[in-house]
Amino acid sequence: MNQIRLEKAYNFRDIGGYETNEGLVVKKGLLFRSDELSKLSEADIETIRKLNIKTIIDYRSERERVNNEDKPIPGAKVIYLDPKADVAALASSDNKHLLEQRTDKITAKQAYDMMSSQNREFVLASSAKASYAQMLQLVLDPANCGIVQHCRGGKDRTGYGIALILLLLGVNQKTVVEDYMLTNVCKHEKNTRSLAEAYEQTHNEDFVLALRYLKEAREEFLLGALDIINNSYGGIEQYAINELNFSRENIQTLKQIYLEEKI
Repeated sequence: MNQIRLEKAYNFRDIGGYETNEGLVVKKGLLFRSDELSKLSEADIETIRKLNIKTIIDYRSERERVNNEDKPIPGAKVIYLDPKADVAALASSDNKHLLEQRTDKITAKQAYDMMSSQNREFVLASSAKASYAQMLQLVLDPANCGIVQHCRGGKDRTGYGIALILLLLGVNQKTVVEDYMLTNVCKHEKNTRSLAEAYEQTHNEDFVLALRYLKEAREEFLLGALDIINNSYGGIEQYAINELNFSRENIQTLKQIYLEEKI
């Protein structure tokens, strides 16, 4: 795992280093993923600046960004791409907000179903397709590198976006899911503390399980999205071509930019 250790962000990772089905490797230092960058310390900002980040893709909604904008990174531009993923936004909220929204009334089953549905909507919803199509065009321009994409928790919206890129580069699905699941490793302490606080506040075990479904990555959530791509669209390349306005030539260009021989 290529985690970049920061003081005030927990899920900042370089996604380089993964091997493709063709035996090539994703280059390091060009593509990154993260949780929100709104609480960064000065030391964090300097660490990120040294990564030569030129483009920040922020999937958060305008409402999520109120009084919570990313800290400026010298030399980096910010692009807002909102896939209209309200459930994902709710899932990454802190406990105070969740309780204010009376989320403690949501059952574990409802939370599980909501997250499953949200991941399918990444594939199917026109707003999501428009956002991820634009993301791919940004990634296609090497002048935008290095690129970090993030949402609030760096799990759902970002996880799906990174999955699209890795799959188009030829990384196998098992590895892509493993990368998605690393969010649980990066945020283990934060999530454990959050779940313990939720139980202390509510003494509602079913709510804590619901919160776990909302806050933690689960393989079946991402796989639910990928199953639709594979079974209904004929695979990632056909999906990208037919639904995300990404051509076969674009796919080859993407590989030329981000892949290299294995050392």
